Amino acid sequence: MRIGITYSVLRREEIMIKERAKEFGEVVMLHEDELIFPGEYDVDVVIIRNLSHFKSLYIAKLFENHGIPTINPFNVILEAGDKVFATLKLAKKVPVPRWGVALSENSASKLAKDMEFPVVSKPVFGSWGRLLAKINDEDALEAVLEHRKWMKNPLYNIHYMQEYIEKPGRDIRSYVIGGEFVTAIYRYSDHWVTNTARGGRAEPCFDERVIDVSIKAWEAFGEGALAIDIFETKNELLVNEVNPNMEFKNAARVTGVDIARKLVEYAVEVAKR
Repeated sequence: MRIGITYSVLRREEIMIKERAKEFGEVVMLHEDELIFPGEYDVDVVIIRNLSHFKSLYIAKLFENHGIPTINPFNVILEAGDKVFATLKLAKKVPVPRWGVALSENSASKLAKDMEFPVVSKPVFGSWGRLLAKINDEDALEAVLEHRKWMKNPLYNIHYMQEYIEKPGRDIRSYVIGGEFVTAIYRYSDHWVTNTARGGRAEPCFDERVIDVSIKAWEAFGEGALAIDIFETKNELLVNEVNPNMEFKNAARVTGVDIARKLVEYAVEVAKR
C-alpha cells in the first residue's frame, strides 16, 4: 500500500498522519510545490491536507481523474467546505440554526433586518473563524456590507447569515470518519468565537446526544472524514457547520483518541474497495 499525503506545511496533524500511515505501507509526502498535473503518481490513495480549501478541491479532482481515491473526495470537499452547500445538505438531516442567503448588498441588508439583530455574517468558505462578524445593529450591518462590497473575491459577495446563538461559554466539535463516531470535545472561550485555533480551550465531551447528531450530520454527505461543529441550546443540539479538512491535535491531546490512526485506517479501507 502506497499512501500519499498532500500538504502545504507540516502541522502537528500531518506529522501524526504520516507516522500512522507508515504502519500500513509506504508513505509518499506530496508538497503542493511538487504537484503538477497531468502527472504520474504511484499511490493507492491520497489523504489531502492542504491549507487552502480551493487547492484541496482541485487536487482531489485531479487525483480522482487519474483513478486515485482521495480523502476527502472532491464532492465532500466541495459541499462540506462551502457553508451554503453544507447547510442545504445538513438541514435535511439535523437541526441547524436559522439561516439565510442573499446575493446583493440590498438583499443582504433586508435579510439581516428580517432575521432580527444580532445576526452572524459568514463567508461561504474559510475556517478558524476568519471574517466572521456578529452584527448587532444597522450601523454594524452597513459597515460589514460596505467592506464586503470592495473585497476582490466575488464569493465574499454571497451573503450567508445565521441567527446568533447564545452559547453557554462553549460549543462542541465532534469527529466522524467513514460513518463512525470517533470522539468529541467542548471548546470553551470567553469570546463568542470558540475555535481552538483562536485560543479556545478544549476538554473532552461525553454527551451521548452528540453521537447521534454527529452521525446524522455525516450521513448528509455519506462519505469521508468530517469535523462537525455543534451548538447547545436549551432544547436541542444544532449543527452549525462541518469541516472536511479536520484539525485534531487538541482533540487528540485531551481525549487520548488516536484520530490520525482512524483517518489512515479509513483511507486504507477506501483504497481497497
